[in-house]
Amino acid sequence: MNRWSALLLALACACALLLPGCPENLPPYRVRGQTRLTLLHTSDMHSRLFPYALQITQSDASLGLGSAATVSTVGGAARIAYLIGRERARSDRVLHIDGGDCFQGAPVFNFFDGEAEIRALGMMGVDAQVIANHEFDKGALNARQQYQKWGTFPVLAANYLLEDPSAPGNPQLENVLQPFTTFNLRGLKVGVIGMGNLSSLSSLYERPSRLGVTPLETVDVAQTYIDLLRPLVDIVVFVTHLGLGGDEEMIRHTTGIDVVLGGHNHIVLQPPKIVTDCNLVDDQGRNYIELRDADGNPTVRRFCHPRPVVLNHSGAFAKYVGRLDLVVSDQAEDFDFPYDPVNGFEVVGNDFKLFPVTSDLPQDRAVTELLEPYRAELDALVDLDLLVGYAPDGSRRFGTGGGDSPLGNLISTAMWRRIGIETDFSLTNTTGIRADMVPGPVTVEQMFNIFPFDNSITKMQLSGSEVQEMFDFVARRSAGRGCSTQVQIAGARLVLNCKGCDNPVKTACGKNEHCPSNECDLTDPAPNGTSDRPGSCVVTACADAIYIGSNEKTCSSDADCGGQLNACDLSLRDDQGRGTCLVQIDPTGSYELATSTYLAGGGSGFVVLKKNTTQLDTKIQQRDALIDWVRGGKPCGFRPEHTTDDGLRACATDADCSALGGSFSCACPENSAEAADGTCVSQGACGSGGRCVLTACRQGVADFFRQSCADAQSAIAIASCTSKVGACQLGGEQCKFLACIDRDLGSTSDARVLMVGR
Repeated sequence: MNRWSALLLALACACALLLPGCPENLPPYRVRGQTRLTLLHTSDMHSRLFPYALQITQSDASLGLGSAATVSTVGGAARIAYLIGRERARSDRVLHIDGGDCFQGAPVFNFFDGEAEIRALGMMGVDAQVIANHEFDKGALNARQQYQKWGTFPVLAANYLLEDPSAPGNPQLENVLQPFTTFNLRGLKVGVIGMGNLSSLSSLYERPSRLGVTPLETVDVAQTYIDLLRPLVDIVVFVTHLGLGGDEEMIRHTTGIDVVLGGHNHIVLQPPKIVTDCNLVDDQGRNYIELRDADGNPTVRRFCHPRPVVLNHSGAFAKYVGRLDLVVSDQAEDFDFPYDPVNGFEVVGNDFKLFPVTSDLPQDRAVTELLEPYRAELDALVDLDLLVGYAPDGSRRFGTGGGDSPLGNLISTAMWRRIGIETDFSLTNTTGIRADMVPGPVTVEQMFNIFPFDNSITKMQLSGSEVQEMFDFVARRSAGRGCSTQVQIAGARLVLNCKGCDNPVKTACGKNEHCPSNECDLTDPAPNGTSDRPGSCVVTACADAIYIGSNEKTCSSDADCGGQLNACDLSLRDDQGRGTCLVQIDPTGSYELATSTYLAGGGSGFVVLKKNTTQLDTKIQQRDALIDWVRGGKPCGFRPEHTTDDGLRACATDADCSALGGSFSCACPENSAEAADGTCVSQGACGSGGRCVLTACRQGVADFFRQSCADAQSAIAIASCTSKVGACQLGGEQCKFLACIDRDLGSTSDARVLMVGR
């Protein structure tokens, strides 16, 4: 084609678009051969719209977020928006797809119900989002209202059957949800199908709420929409919140997907996984997928050729933005498997880049200005910068060996020992603890990040057999998650066996549905069996030992308690450092439990609690119990033998603090000074008010005050920063009473949940 012919064609196309009476039968612009497609991916932001402090783990360090074991400022929607804008400018055909769970995880959600999150996503230009489980945390009605009012992008969920809109109380999610959306990117047609979360559907709420949602079977729904869109688009992309296992199962049992962008597990896949679809094989070696009828019974085998599917996860908590560059083609010679023209374009190759959201990135001005009013109103509503305590080493939410964690034990102890609660034992779910406690000064805002859910504490009476049933369920749930405990407890000790039981209690059954493990062994009769229940349930995992209550015998190890595994409780030691022997539960005994309203309502599958009729909601929030417990603790350096009223060692100079061990400084207003580099130093001697405080505490609190003043927006905060008292003086005085969050307060792992069979 010469240049004049090309110009005439261009004018004709312009005419067809702009002028009446122009020819309407011109062929649409269509890509041929190899081309590129860029997918920008975010997921599981969990309301981290503002930058926050994070102790960098080894895995995050390996992904470029910072140096391991250091505390860095990460995240923030404005920095993510900058990255998205920068990568869009570097791309040709590009989409930004979000994997859901943008709600819940920071105070901005607790006070604004998701409005800020949706507006921020809209401002950064997200092209499509799948709705996920935490979008329903304040009910389906709230989700619909927020998306309907503020959403500027398609919200997807193909695997949710929505209730009849005319049904009473229907939240009308059909007004905001759609199964898929399509894009024409300069001639390359891309279909994006959303698959919402299913594994957490029974716990899609923070408190009871009506969803009007029925989950549909993943594979059948996926294949239905693939078959619908495949002839109409060139590339089929799934954005999911099914978790890694759900994504892999969906790919293996379908045919026609090109790319899956997944979420829910908070993981990064670098590089992306390549999963082969059409994975079933018959006795003749032919690959196929199964099509099923309305009752879920296989009806037709569709034979197909296996294809590689790109599976990508890009992390969580606003820490990363993923960029997946694809080379796609519609030329048969580019593939080593039979090419089907119905599939349009297939993926020839991919390249993935992960961009850490670190403090050295610029912030997008439009998103920053959008969020400023929310931050200012948060400052007016609650003092998020109020100091609660000081954590010398932080506190981790996951324990080593899959057992109890320091932070989990701290939280469960705070519930158990709370005035007005004081039950036999307490229990909270591990996944409800959403962040580690970062080393250094701990604020109210960090407590919201650790415990974002507005759950109160419920008390109830359980029989010993109900306690056994509950912890057997915990064992099965933990076994399915890498043999890592799914609960944190206080006032009790457990042995959870992920591979069965040493002495299983046989439960009669006649079919699989009778058993919690969904497996009935008809060749193994149970003692209480009947003619219609002649077998016994197979025990896949259980609680081998449960100890609640003491026999008042002291111990240093399990050997002092008759050798019973995990029976010696060292969490509350006497003056000689000895613990107490606990006793195994009595099936007919009565035990009082303190747990969250979420678990008491059956959340996370705790049916044994949901059916309990003795429940009493204390209205005391778990977060408040944790804050109060920490604030009631003793400062770092406290010793009962110190003769001062505050229990801290009196001092005149730093040398007087050397006997404490570690690094302590003598602090008083008259000697605390600041060096040119911001380091707090002691100059001169203190009078009677000198006290030995942890050097790192004084420095950390001083740095915190300086940063708070630099970021101050409210009039009250700005006024407090004009004080003539220096940051180091403030730090020294605060550390004289600021609680030390350490093992003495309960922040330690003591094997109270012992996992065996890993």
